[in-house]
Amino acid sequence: MKLKKLTSLFISFTLAISISGVAGASNYSTVENLVERDGEQSTISVPGYTVSRENIQGVLGSGAEKYTDYIAEEKLVHRTDLLINNLTLDGDNVNVNGSVKYNDTEIPLQLDGNLYSSREQSDGVNSYVGDLKEINGNFNVLLFKVKTNDKADTSLISEDLRNKANFKLYLQDNKGDIWYYEEELSVLGIDTSKIITDGSNTDSLKDGNWFEQILNPSAMEIIPYENFTTYSTHSYFRACDSLYYSKVPFGIDVAEFYFCPSVEGDIVDVGKAGSANWTSRLTVAEHVRVNGTETTGLEQRYKLGGVGTQTIGTIAAGQNTKITSRLIGGTYKKSTSEIKVNWSVITGLFTKSIPYYATGKTALDVLTSITYNTTTTTVSNNTYENVVGNVSGFSYKIDKDGYLYDAAHYLDLGVMVSTWDSTKTKNESTTAYVNWKFDVSFLGAKQGSTVDWKIPVTYKTNVQ
Repeated sequence: MKLKKLTSLFISFTLAISISGVAGASNYSTVENLVERDGEQSTISVPGYTVSRENIQGVLGSGAEKYTDYIAEEKLVHRTDLLINNLTLDGDNVNVNGSVKYNDTEIPLQLDGNLYSSREQSDGVNSYVGDLKEINGNFNVLLFKVKTNDKADTSLISEDLRNKANFKLYLQDNKGDIWYYEEELSVLGIDTSKIITDGSNTDSLKDGNWFEQILNPSAMEIIPYENFTTYSTHSYFRACDSLYYSKVPFGIDVAEFYFCPSVEGDIVDVGKAGSANWTSRLTVAEHVRVNGTETTGLEQRYKLGGVGTQTIGTIAAGQNTKITSRLIGGTYKKSTSEIKVNWSVITGLFTKSIPYYATGKTALDVLTSITYNTTTTTVSNNTYENVVGNVSGFSYKIDKDGYLYDAAHYLDLGVMVSTWDSTKTKNESTTAYVNWKFDVSFLGAKQGSTVDWKIPVTYKTNVQ
């Protein structure tokens, strides 16, 4: 189910964000201009701010209005300077030599590493971010970013800067204090003409999601919502027992994460002879907004699976119906790898030598009676394989570390079914059950209770 099917739902939960320029920022002199003396480059001084560890959440995560006041009044926020003796951007290599200065204290700074294309390039923002180490061990680099066009991005210091080509460096020292600096590229005189990358991305925590290293969400909600529909063709759709929502202000900007698991598929009538194809797909509708605008510059932080309960998909047949073959397919993530084909799963079957309904069992009973294999099975994507035995239900579990977080991720479960005994009741109306069981997490922390969808869909078997 595509995100557009839930657009009206998400819009209703969108928060109106009003961002104003940071008062007082314009009163802080920007930079000592680059000067050539006898062929040597003079030191560049870039202004910035520092916030102590105990005040990071309360200041940087306070929301635009309060944060603007903190900057204007220099309350819990202190001015500092980044002194750059040399900054080199060559291909995808980065080297910075200099120091940071606060009052009479100066701390050496030597950065070295590689440049990557930022995820926000998909939004038209021509920027690069670095995976850098501070050689002296004085700082952890939260964000190193160079933006070369005037497409708006985010900023901790000045709203005016976001619409200009700019340079950003955010650091955290060994005490946990934050030091952050921003300036226009034209003022700094930084040469970006030699930047060359292969278009790949680095860890999202070194990119648009950098703030997650130091800030917690200011709001997290699991909003009750249920949408289950069975169509006349025996198709079904279910989405959002809960809409998962999280809001993370960072400086004068705010990120919002929306996440909604959904299931759709078909349960069709089963004829006297031949086979019928039943399907079920588990996927997610999701998006991320920055300042109210949808963006691909930030990676979704909600995940389906990968924590707690192992994700399980099951189809259980109704009266006088047996499963003859099954299909497993899809795309999901495991660590940094995208899994598409030949992935290992744990499979399970509900088998009886006689039809289970003969002993008073229903499809719902099958869901709790399936026996799983003790070893994993490697399956090929989108390939039907025979199921041996008198099988009334089929189930599988994806890798415990596997998860879905993007709208392009999905898990497929399909079965071919047939009438068990064509001498029994003709055109019998019965019920199949589709079951998906999974957990949802945000930054690795489980959100709410385990989702356990048991979806009944009526159909007819032994149709003649």
